[in-house]
Amino acid sequence: MRQILTGLVLAMAMAGLNGNPIYAQTRVTGGLETASDGPLEQTKGLETEYGTITTQEGLRLRSILTRPEGTSERLPVIFVTQWVSCDTIVFPGERDTQLRLLAQQSGMVMIRIERSGTGDSEGAGCDKLDYDTEVRHYREALVQAKQHPWVNPQRVVILGSSLGSTTAPLVAQNNDVAGVVVQGGGAVTYLERMINFERLYVERSGAVKPENIHPEMLQRIAFLQHYLIGQKTPDEVVSDNPELAGIWQKIRGTNADDHYGRPFAWHWQAAEKNFLAAWLSLDVPVLVVFGEYEQFETRHGHRMIVDMINRRSHAQAEWLEIKQADHGLALYPDKYAAYAYQNRATAHQLYVAPVSQWLSRVVGSSD
Repeated sequence: MRQILTGLVLAMAMAGLNGNPIYAQTRVTGGLETASDGPLEQTKGLETEYGTITTQEGLRLRSILTRPEGTSERLPVIFVTQWVSCDTIVFPGERDTQLRLLAQQSGMVMIRIERSGTGDSEGAGCDKLDYDTEVRHYREALVQAKQHPWVNPQRVVILGSSLGSTTAPLVAQNNDVAGVVVQGGGAVTYLERMINFERLYVERSGAVKPENIHPEMLQRIAFLQHYLIGQKTPDEVVSDNPELAGIWQKIRGTNADDHYGRPFAWHWQAAEKNFLAAWLSLDVPVLVVFGEYEQFETRHGHRMIVDMINRRSHAQAEWLEIKQADHGLALYPDKYAAYAYQNRATAHQLYVAPVSQWLSRVVGSSD
């Protein structure tokens, strides 16, 4: 383990030396050790800080902040709530991602939090983390991040990606944010969300014959009802309903002890949430981004956020639909190719450019 440095780690290659770009500084602060002896995150044009936030139970979680190189004033902020898989939130090598490009092009501070047990963060692994605790950690991190000297606390926008689209409005509630932007998630009930996952699967994967879709869906819906609303483990569902034996193994993302890499209690807690009420409790600009060939969430679930907010408050919510884009906003020739992840193309700017423009309208890029 490498001990944390309190000064600056100079993460730059000199111009003309081996053709490498010049990187801004990477700062490591606080007492949280880094988990690897490998290089720290570096992004051209961005200063990066590895910091620490402390949860109410005393866990130290890694925060990663970026800002435009050479900035001294407090800036507007993008605060990220993450997708379901327990990946690190550190930018990968020198590869462009939508978040990295957004951090570079928005002119804003971006704040990412490594969840419990992920990367440098202390605590039980993300695969043991429950939904309510994850949301609470984000909320606590946001409160602490607003005190950072890089941050303009009155101009913070929550950005939720995929499953983070459900946590985003919950993190934003009563947390004095300036806006929310989400992609890859809607506001239907969690039960409907998971039923829709299965609907798209049986229709597009080819694993179920069209004439068998009807009985397949009835069985999957019944299982999900017992599992999510009844808060029963898969074994308990089958014990009480022997006719549903074997259905759990057919449902997407399932294992013996988890679902999409998360404990059953995580999903039970998510199923209790009133996401639409959370959205309607906010009185800030909202942007909802949808990929036409989304493999998981429905267009209706996304669109409902915009329509319900604008029924209450005209033009507070905006819609961005990216044609031929999938859940990760890669492009495919049709929805079946997208479901099979075949013939993928990348077009990050179809997302980064309009989101950057929306952010500039909502909070600007500097004081």
